[in-house]
Amino acid sequence: MNNRAILLGTMTSSSKAIAACALLIVVCIGALSFWSEVRNEDDREWVTHTLLVVEKLQAIRIDITQSETGQRGYLLTGREEYLEPYQAGLDLVRRDMQVLRDMTSDNPREQKAILRLGPLIAARLAELSGGIEARKESGLLAGVEAVAYGNTGGKWMGRIGAEIGEMSETERRLLNSRLDAATASTRKMKVVIVCGNALAILILLVKGFVIQRETGRRNLAEQKLKHANDRLERSTAELSETNIELESFAYSVAHDLRAPLRHIAGFSNVLAEDYGPQLDGEGRRCLGKLADGAQKMGRLVDDLLSLSKVGRQELSLGAVLLDSLLRQAVEELAPECSGREIQWRIGDLFSAECDPGLMKQVFVNLMSNAIKYTGKRKHAVIEVGQTMLNGERVVFVRDNGAGFEMQYVGKLFGVFQRLHKAGDFEGTGVGLAIVQRIIRKHGGRIWAEAELDRGATFFFTLGTPEISPASEPNFTIKQEVMHV
Repeated sequence: MNNRAILLGTMTSSSKAIAACALLIVVCIGALSFWSEVRNEDDREWVTHTLLVVEKLQAIRIDITQSETGQRGYLLTGREEYLEPYQAGLDLVRRDMQVLRDMTSDNPREQKAILRLGPLIAARLAELSGGIEARKESGLLAGVEAVAYGNTGGKWMGRIGAEIGEMSETERRLLNSRLDAATASTRKMKVVIVCGNALAILILLVKGFVIQRETGRRNLAEQKLKHANDRLERSTAELSETNIELESFAYSVAHDLRAPLRHIAGFSNVLAEDYGPQLDGEGRRCLGKLADGAQKMGRLVDDLLSLSKVGRQELSLGAVLLDSLLRQAVEELAPECSGREIQWRIGDLFSAECDPGLMKQVFVNLMSNAIKYTGKRKHAVIEVGQTMLNGERVVFVRDNGAGFEMQYVGKLFGVFQRLHKAGDFEGTGVGLAIVQRIIRKHGGRIWAEAELDRGATFFFTLGTPEISPASEPNFTIKQEVMHV
């Protein structure tokens, strides 16, 4: 457990509350700062908008002046080139008036002013258009008269200028009020942020004192934890030694049981052959039970010896093609498949760093298990292949046999554990425990997925093999030997 975990584990409720308050204040300050920036951005947009409105009002006056200049030039000279600035001014006036209406759509007062301004501009433009028509129809004298008359049109421009000036003044007052509101809001926000930061610093100082006090408690807890870890390490070492001794004991016991079992089986056969006819039916039945029990006990002893040997055996590692081991395993299991209809689906495997003898036993045990539990299928299907799981190569052995309920999967790899009745399927319940032991010695893992009466699939991976297999604690052996 690292120091951070210890600190979090020993933190008191008051310390957590202080930390939560400090964090809350910092979050609030951040939110207020963000909101203030958003408000400032809105204020800047409104200022820009007001300035654009004022600019557009001035542009309208300039547009009208441009049209007047073009009209006078045409009236005095009759040259068509003066009509271009006149027409351009008319187009700009219409466009700028429409833009001005859109920009002030949220201001009823300005909209009313535009309604007053529009007819004035229309009257002035109509006057200019009338002078041009008179020049075209009546010649230079009419143009000079129109210019002289047009000079009296200053009254229109005066009224137009007055309306534009009033609108500009309205926009300026609106701009000043918005600037004042923005300044006041910014001032208040600065005060709030400064006070919030000061409060957060104060809380953090208090938190520092609390942490210092809790650090002392943490150091004391670390010392106790260190002593507990030392005791745990000693207990683990003792347990490992005990398991190694028990494994050796199991091997010795199983090995020593073989001779008495052979004697029992041998003398039972002799008794059956020599004295069987002299025994009645019950005697022959009891003698048969004795022989069957000796044979079953012999198989259990052999499996227990195999399990013990796997734990004691050192790995002989090398680069091995798993496809080759798989073919050898299929050939070895051919006698078990005699007289049955089994469809083999063998996929391509890969090369791995492993012990070839032990890995062959893995394939033999898993496929033998599949053959056994598909025994009641008229058409058995056994599939072996590989897949990818989270970037890791996984080998699988799948069958369409009896399967099992997943709630019992935890018992699957235990020694002498069976998920089916002995009368339904023969076996000692050690084969999968041997497979698990071999896979673990190769640094891999094994698991299974199944559904009752719909088959089972066993998956396994290969990782980094163990350097010292004999040091592996084995609690399964310990439990089973004590049971025996």
